[in-house]
Amino acid sequence: MKKTSDELAELPAQKTKTLLMYLLSSNWLLSLLLAVLLLIGFTWLGTKQQNSQTLLQQQHDITVQSAADQQQQALLLDYYNAISALLTNNNLIQAHTNDEVALVADARTLEVLRQLDPDHKAGVMRFLYQTRLINNDIHVIRTTELDLHSAHLGEIDLRDTYLIGVNMNGADLRNANLSNATLTFTNLDNANLAGANLQAADLHNVSLAGANLAGANLKDAVGLTADQLTRVKTLKGATMPDGSVHP
Repeated sequence: MKKTSDELAELPAQKTKTLLMYLLSSNWLLSLLLAVLLLIGFTWLGTKQQNSQTLLQQQHDITVQSAADQQQQALLLDYYNAISALLTNNNLIQAHTNDEVALVADARTLEVLRQLDPDHKAGVMRFLYQTRLINNDIHVIRTTELDLHSAHLGEIDLRDTYLIGVNMNGADLRNANLSNATLTFTNLDNANLAGANLQAADLHNVSLAGANLAGANLKDAVGLTADQLTRVKTLKGATMPDGSVHP
């Protein structure tokens, strides 16, 4: 069938309308695609910026921690040098408690322990043990004011030492060797003594409230009373002074 002249006249208009609809549809799709791409881009940039900030913060924290650790090591080294000089030049190991050289050593020890964090206090105690300045037979350093609260002393060897009156409240003493140590009037409240060796230690008037003695060796320990034992957190698996194992 032949198209009429009116129908023929409408064809360009329909094509134009179709073309316009196509262009409008294409622009809308392009706008949508552009919006999606922009959203993805902003999200990626935001994530990258956040990751960069996190990395910078981590690097800052590491730098601060490193500086703090270096400062702590410097304090320890200065202490080692000072006490070593007193041992070499002033015969500290032979000094009596009230001798001037002993009092100087006491003051330096108290000062450095106040400045050290829990991780570095063990260094002082190892040094005093190795130099025999807190040995049961000598004990030049006065221990009644030593502050080791919350110190990290796990697996430290302090056997046969004189630790009367030391404050070790909350200290980590897991698997520490305190055999034959004199611990009279020591504060061990809330200390973690799990697996510690306290064989033959003197525990007269030791405060053990909340202490963890799981698996500890208390064989032949002296001065331990029923009242002290009722205050501990746990004695599970501990070897008691009479050699029996606590259930």
